[in-house]
Amino acid sequence: MKKHREDRLIKNDIVLRSKVIQLSGDAWPCPEDLLERHSEIENISPVLLNARAPLVFGVDAPWGGGKTTFLNLWQHYLKRDGKVSLYLNAWESDFAEDPLLPMLSVLDSWLDKTRNKPAKSAWNKAKSYAPGIIKSTAVAAAKAATLGILDLEKEYEKLAADLVGDSVESLVDSFTVKQKSLVAFKEHLKKALEALPVEQPNLIVFVDELDRCRPTYAIEVLERIKHLFDVERIVFVIAINRDQLSKSFQGVYGPAFDGDNYLKRFIDLDYHLKTAKLERYVKSKFYDSSITEYFSNRGFEQQDYSYASDILYFLAQRFSLTLRDVDQFAIRLELILRSIPKDHYVDVHLLVPMMILRQENLTLYRQYAEDASHANKVASFLLGAPIGQLKLDQSMAIAVAYLIAAARILHNSTSIDHLIKPWRDWLEHTDIEDDQRSYIKTVVEFSSSPKEFLRRSRINDLAFKRIELLHKIDIS
Repeated sequence: MKKHREDRLIKNDIVLRSKVIQLSGDAWPCPEDLLERHSEIENISPVLLNARAPLVFGVDAPWGGGKTTFLNLWQHYLKRDGKVSLYLNAWESDFAEDPLLPMLSVLDSWLDKTRNKPAKSAWNKAKSYAPGIIKSTAVAAAKAATLGILDLEKEYEKLAADLVGDSVESLVDSFTVKQKSLVAFKEHLKKALEALPVEQPNLIVFVDELDRCRPTYAIEVLERIKHLFDVERIVFVIAINRDQLSKSFQGVYGPAFDGDNYLKRFIDLDYHLKTAKLERYVKSKFYDSSITEYFSNRGFEQQDYSYASDILYFLAQRFSLTLRDVDQFAIRLELILRSIPKDHYVDVHLLVPMMILRQENLTLYRQYAEDASHANKVASFLLGAPIGQLKLDQSMAIAVAYLIAAARILHNSTSIDHLIKPWRDWLEHTDIEDDQRSYIKTVVEFSSSPKEFLRRSRINDLAFKRIELLHKIDIS
């Protein structure tokens, strides 16, 4: 039992499994790099690998800006290049009594497997001093969780006691133990880093989603990094939304607290993640595995997500949507898609424009929901010009055809010729070499063909019901 006593505090019921995006193959750039981050990663990596450490490097980007994917791509790049790096999702570990525990767990998962015996021995010694550094409440919790089988050294065992009311001498002794433990921990950790490949100067430790943690826990993470891991050869890369995190600190210290300056105490270098191009960001959301997997199981509809992506990109430009707007839209769309039974048509060509219409023009949206004969009015609004002057692409041509076709009531004599007529007239007066001609023709032919919608009945009803349901949920 004594042989493994220093491991139990870290490994017994508190080893964390961080969620890491799985990247396919060994290719670089990765197919998953839809935002083309590879050049940034290639440029930053040698700087941090060879920087004078300790160093804390902050990667700043707004919510939904792709920070997690960026870190995962970066780690993939380093691994492909034979470099060691570690990843910790802080948000997934903020249940811990002390953030030092998940940090030690991540290090342990690497060093426990090293073939470098001196480095492994040094790490085992470093771990033996951990109980003297970890919060006494965390030690007590770990001891309780393991039914008291932690065989800690006597001088560390007393740290598990509640010191409130103890003598000054006892408190001083406790502080001395912590101080000595910290010095010894750093000394042995430094030796353990010899497990790094010979050609790798620094170890890079990625810390993700710190801005999603409880403010008090986020503060503790930063303090632990700065005071316990200020060791040569360790570089921390922390992904944050700096503005959001600094404001969350005000919840702890008050509204007058300067959170931005406080962060400067812990972060040595700031890096602002390059803003993604709108088109690539939209496509990255639609090529997310959860959406592609959904469509892959829907037979002939499995390629519709490509049209949905093109429609959203067109409309995102038209209405100047931000990346955050796109992110929230993607969340709503996925929830709607997953709520539609497999034996129902999705009609995503209609669903996406309707979601945008509700957001941008609620009055017109409700008019169309009541009476689809407003289709051309909706088309002109979404495209930003009257029929005959607007600009189409293939995806929006199909979307307009769906808007018009939704006015057709099957098994009824109701005609929609009056809705198609303006498009037919435009087609007749369009030069044969005009690049818009093929798109206008798509609108006319597709909306004119009842067989395209033979099995549909009120194709807009399902879309409206799901959209209204989702707007009752606060996605933000």
